[in-house]
Order: sequence, then C-alpha cells, then structure tokens
Amino acid sequence: MTEQTTRAPRGARGGRAARVKARTNPPPVYLPALNRRIGPIDLLGPDGVEKIHNAAMTILETTGIEFRDPVALADWKRAGADVQGERVRIGREMLMELISSVPSEWAYAARNPDRSLRVGNRHSVFANAYGAPFVYDLDGKRRPSVLEDAHNFFKMSQMSQSMMVPGILPVEPQDVPVPHRHLELVHAALTLTDKPIKGSVLSEQAARDTVDMVRIVFGEEFVDNNVVLAALLNCNTPLVWDETMLESLRVYASANQPCLLSPFVLAGASAPASPQGGVALLIAESLAGMAYSQIIRRGAPMVLGVAIMGVSMKTGAPMMGSPEPGLMNLLVGQMARFYGVPWRTCTMWTGSKSPDMQAGFDTANTMWPVLLGGANYIVHSAGFLEGALGVSYAKWVQDTMQLENFHRFFSGIQEENLEALLGDIEAIGPGGHFLGTDHTRENPMHMNPLQNNDSFEQWEAEGAKTAEIVGRDEARRMLDSYVQPPMPDDQRGALDEFVAKKRALYQA
Repeated sequence: MTEQTTRAPRGARGGRAARVKARTNPPPVYLPALNRRIGPIDLLGPDGVEKIHNAAMTILETTGIEFRDPVALADWKRAGADVQGERVRIGREMLMELISSVPSEWAYAARNPDRSLRVGNRHSVFANAYGAPFVYDLDGKRRPSVLEDAHNFFKMSQMSQSMMVPGILPVEPQDVPVPHRHLELVHAALTLTDKPIKGSVLSEQAARDTVDMVRIVFGEEFVDNNVVLAALLNCNTPLVWDETMLESLRVYASANQPCLLSPFVLAGASAPASPQGGVALLIAESLAGMAYSQIIRRGAPMVLGVAIMGVSMKTGAPMMGSPEPGLMNLLVGQMARFYGVPWRTCTMWTGSKSPDMQAGFDTANTMWPVLLGGANYIVHSAGFLEGALGVSYAKWVQDTMQLENFHRFFSGIQEENLEALLGDIEAIGPGGHFLGTDHTRENPMHMNPLQNNDSFEQWEAEGAKTAEIVGRDEARRMLDSYVQPPMPDDQRGALDEFVAKKRALYQA
C-alpha cells in the first residue's frame, strides 16, 4: 500500500522559515486516555446502592418499558420476557444475567494506532460536542451550522492534545440534505482525523453505511473483533425505546460495536427531580437497552449512558451547572460500578449564549462531578453554548485547554524523591528561591498557554484581548496549521467511491 503524502509549501521545507514555524506551531502532543488516580466518590453505602437497584428492577418488572419496534418485541418474547403490546416487563434475574456478559473495559481502536484508547474501569476519554444546529463562528456570530464547520471541528480535534474522540456530529450541518448527511460526516471523520470516531444513528441505513465505511478502512475481520466506533442512542425518557434507535442498536451490536445507551433526563420534567429517584429511572431505561443488546449479540461491548440536565422552575428550559445533576452523575457512576459496566455522561455545557462568566461556571460545575464520579466516556467535552443548541469556536478551544488541566489533576501525583529535594532546600537556605533548581525544571507546573497571567499594562498593550477573542484567534491558528493525516490510496479511493455511489442513490 502506498500512502498519500502532504507536500510542504515552498519556503516551509527548510531553513529559517521552517524553524520559525516549528517554534510557533509545534506538533500536538496527544494525551492518552485519562487513567484516573483520584476518586471515584461513592455517595452511598451498600444499602443505598441496593435501594436504587431494587427501585430500577421494580420499574422494569412492574411498570415495564416500551419497545416501539416489532422486531425487538419478538426478540424479547423469544427470550422469555413478559410482552404485552409494546410494553415489555423484564424480570431482574433475566436482566442481570443478560448484562453480566457486557465487558467492563474495552480497547477503542483508532486509524492511527498511536491514538487508540481504552474505555472502562479507571479510564476516561473526552469526546466532541454532538448535534448542535448552530455555531458561534470565528467572528463570534451565531448562525446555522454548515458542513465546513463540521470539517473545521474535525480538523481542530485532530490538532488538539485533549480531544480524544472527534465524534461524528460535532455540529448538525444544515446545508447537507438529511438522507446523505451521515455519509459526509463519517467520510470527514475518517479522513480528516486518525483518532477514534462515533457512528451515525440517523436511521438503520445510516448505521449500516457507517459500519460498511469503517470496514473499508479497518477491514471486515478487524471490525468484527475490535471496537472502532461508538454510537450514541437516546432513550425517550420516561421509559420508551423507539424504532429508529433500536434499529441502529441491532446494526451496531451485531457488528460488535458499542452503543452509549443514554436516557435524556430533564430532572423535574421527564424524570423525577430528586437525585435517587431520577437515577433509579434512568438506570432502568439504560439497562433495558443494554440487556436487549446482549440478546442480539452476547458479549457485545456497551456503555450505560446518561445525559442529565435540570429544568428551570421559571421557564421550563434546560438548566446546566446546578448541583442536583452533579449529584445524580455521582450516583450513576456508583451504580455503573455496581453493575460492572462502563458509563457515559455529558459535561462542559451551559445555557449561556456567549463564552462568558456563566459559561465558565456552568462548564466547571458540570465537569467536576463527572470526573469525581469516574465517568468513562465523556461526551460534549468542548464548545457547547445555548443549552447544547450551539457550538462556539472560541469556547471549544478554551474548553479543550481546560480538559488538559483536568487530565493533569486527575492523573494524580507521582512518586517523589524527597531526600534529593532536601539537598536543594539545604543549599538554598532561608530567603532563597527555587526558580533555578534542577528540581523545579524537572517538575514544571502545567500551563494553559491561552491563560493570561501578565500585568494589566502588558495585557492592554497586546490588545486587551478577552478569553473569547483569544479562543477565536487560537481556532484560526489551529485551522491554518492543520495537516491532514495520511490514508492509504486504496482505502481513500474505496471510501470515496462508496460515498459517491450512496450519495447518488439517496439523491435519486
């Protein structure tokens, strides 16, 4: 196989220009999956865990859950569940036996093996924003998102140290017809990045196309035995799994690809407002989907998912950054560990309409409980504004810098040789400083390169740039310095041909 090569522009291949570019645009140093050494926090004792477990099991045994899909209903009936119309009641013994085959951890293969990750147990990965119809663009203007924006966020994800999973739908491009939107997005994710991706759930056919496209790139046998994508499937809370989601679940589970089985919880609206009641409901919903996946293919990797927001008591609008969803995330993490399965959640989002102080507070307040709760697959990790309806270029950049900070903090402390340090202290003595010591050079503090710690006068002299302006400038720099990762010519040709044929078919 021959690989495509990227020809350097004239003047940038050597000499001073190349050295200057290397200093000002260093290649990204990619962070591995976060191996958490802090937490997780368990809020409940064994009795509390058992109480939520029993409540979730009772919901599934007595109230039941609707599977609005004839194939799924037939599958459940054959498996021995109580099926009445679209209502499925699942006994706890059956459910626990089914989910016992879900792996607690799995490898997440990337096109570039150096970008591969692990998901589950103490490993956490950061994934891109997902599905916003609007962007706050490079000029700070709010507008409908287009395919170029999706391409830009894929490119920035490739350049980012901390964005581990570029996703599949960083924005919902409004200039691409729905029937073939997934083709453009999967193609872009596979060609503009070499990191792990997510799969389309627009329809059963979109899921099949996604699997076919990753088989072109990775090989059919490899895909059947390894995770190369994950698909986000939302339950309609309360207690409904619809046909579109279940069709996609069957496609991905059959292909041995995990799904993030995620109730979308609006605490106080679609789910109880209290943490334990809300968690009991969402656990029941997610486990029902997970159990069904094991009827399709035993041992298929799956993820217990959740998206939790509060509801404003003034307007009924989604509300991010409040304490109760944070507490619920801590409880979900504890329950996922009880069941021995990985779990997914959402974070770094806000109801604010600009990357302002509220956005900063909301973003931090949603991330801390997620990581302290031990989340394994963290979606929406950068960029969201407007209650997840918009993605801001500026906030995306600033958020990814914060992800580096979180990565460093939750990696914990390393073993230190304090005896050697005592020698430095003795040499420096009272009134000295440690700025020039070997120990200081060998133990640098993590620095956010976009954080301004200069004097007021220097900041003013350099343009008095706000964090939003700095973020937009950095986004432009990342896009200007982007280099597309190589792909073998035969893979790229087969992928292009597949997309062209399918696009023509769906446009007909």
